[in-house]
Amino acid sequence: MTAFLYTQNPAKWHWVDLQDAIYRVSNGLDYDLYWSCRNTNKVKIGDTFFLIRLGVEPKGIIGCGYVLSEPYERPHWDSEKARDGQTTMGTDLLFKALSDQPIFSLKRLREKYPKFHWTPQTSGNSIPDAIADKLFEQVQAEEQFSFEQPTKNEVQLYAEGKPSEVTSRTYDRSVAARQACIDHHGYACSVCGFDFEQVYGEWGKSYIEVHHLRQVADIGEEYLIDPVIDLRPVCANCHRMLHKNRPPISVELLQAKLREVSNSGG
Repeated sequence: MTAFLYTQNPAKWHWVDLQDAIYRVSNGLDYDLYWSCRNTNKVKIGDTFFLIRLGVEPKGIIGCGYVLSEPYERPHWDSEKARDGQTTMGTDLLFKALSDQPIFSLKRLREKYPKFHWTPQTSGNSIPDAIADKLFEQVQAEEQFSFEQPTKNEVQLYAEGKPSEVTSRTYDRSVAARQACIDHHGYACSVCGFDFEQVYGEWGKSYIEVHHLRQVADIGEEYLIDPVIDLRPVCANCHRMLHKNRPPISVELLQAKLREVSNSGG
């Protein structure tokens, strides 16, 4: 198994849709994300990756899966550096296991495999086969994280089936766009006002889905998204109702329907 260690530091970059990502991965749905990786010389499509959270507690491996792309360049993940025109190299990652709590704590990793450097400054360090095989075996042994292991050919086919990459100036379904939307509109649903944290407490903190008012798949061309104008935070129920028809129902129409039902006592 060819495996690489990718890193995440919440103190430097906030993973705005982490809870949604965990939900998708835990329910067998596809979730892939571009991840910066400076050490990209040996990373290939179909390789395995492990993602380790560093910088803040609890530290440890929180996810794993497969590399979906050859390394390519995109605007820097740091918004200030991106505005200055800086870029970063990275790869697309297909997550097959993901958690907000470490699957393997940093302490446990250091005790079990003390010769491997678990706190690198950048992503892309190669993990020895013996260690990677053992970690993967343990992930598969836990019912919470177990998943069907695709072959490298299946990963290749999945990668080829993705839409082609957009230009670096396009602001598409990026985490940065989602964060800008939420920073402006907040975490309450734009349709019904539902707030996950108010209802579920800590479990619901920072959880909300984001709806595209202009559907990327229907436009058929690259366009620059304004996250404040083109995106809205919505709860899962309202998101499904907005997509009940194609083209999607407008936020205003669904709000009007809610008011109608509420006023009728239905």
